[in-house]
Amino acid sequence: MNTAAPHALKKRLLTLALSLAFLLTCLPAALAVDLNVDAGFYFKQSRGGTCTLASAAMMLRRRAYFDGLSDWTNVTENSVRSTAWANGLAHSFTYKEMQVGYATLPSGLQSKTAVLISLLEQHPEGIVFYDRTQPHAVLLTDYTNGIFYCSDPAGNIGYGRIPITSSSVSIARASCYWYVTADHNSVAAQADGLRLEGVRYPVNIRTGSGMTLTGTANSATGTTLTSVQVAILDAADQTVQSAAAQANAAAFSLNTLDSQIRFGELPEGSYSYMVLVTDSTGESLCFASDFTVSGSASSTQTYWSVKDSEGTKLQQTVQQMETTVETAAETTVSWFAKLFD
Repeated sequence: MNTAAPHALKKRLLTLALSLAFLLTCLPAALAVDLNVDAGFYFKQSRGGTCTLASAAMMLRRRAYFDGLSDWTNVTENSVRSTAWANGLAHSFTYKEMQVGYATLPSGLQSKTAVLISLLEQHPEGIVFYDRTQPHAVLLTDYTNGIFYCSDPAGNIGYGRIPITSSSVSIARASCYWYVTADHNSVAAQADGLRLEGVRYPVNIRTGSGMTLTGTANSATGTTLTSVQVAILDAADQTVQSAAAQANAAAFSLNTLDSQIRFGELPEGSYSYMVLVTDSTGESLCFASDFTVSGSASSTQTYWSVKDSEGTKLQQTVQQMETTVETAAETTVSWFAKLFD
């Protein structure tokens, strides 16, 4: 993963002698969360009949890791049991400030598939997926390159994240699911200030494939967002796609701009993905990351500015500088905004 701001963009800013200001406004893609890389999320059910409980525990473990909780490894089948189990997985329960609910799936395969894809986009921790015909439950983790992946807690099935076709359940036979309905542990809930939360960004996009924009921009208490801008720049630092909205709200979903950013239309090559948000006080925050378009499998990650300790430190440091640096920062933001003209 490239944790630096785009190379071409750096060169242009250096010619303007605004490198320091750029570090203030454009945060690198640091400390991102990729839940498809196993950090120790998965385990097998401890006994027969607890597949739903084990799957729920894996879901909550992934969510705790995503939230940045240091004790995420303490989320186990046994630790969840006391609040979630009563001769079966409860349809509604709360564990460590994470609320879990239950819902049914449509019967038709096409509509069911569409619902599951949408759910996984909204819930990177995954959902507990139940097939009554077995009966058996797995943790459905993601939908990548046209394939559903899961972790099956059954002892006779392969360990870790596997294609659902290698598990003991199927999409066609599934009828219901459990999911995280609310989460008060999120690091975002503990923060205040202009910030980006859960922003999905590309590492590589397979040629012709898309990527759904997810994540939110949030303003500090007492302020509102005034503008949100998204752009894709090519290797020559030229804008090839852009979208912008006047937010006038405390929070803004990047998915609102999804239809205007079409990754599937990009030819193979190197690009930069950027998100710029501005609030009613004039403060701006920019996220930037390089990515490629190629024939290889698509890969994405997720970014939280409140978890980017390096970016936060830079922000605090630069705010103490002379007025000349503040003026330079404003110039940088103005230059960036021109990319959308």
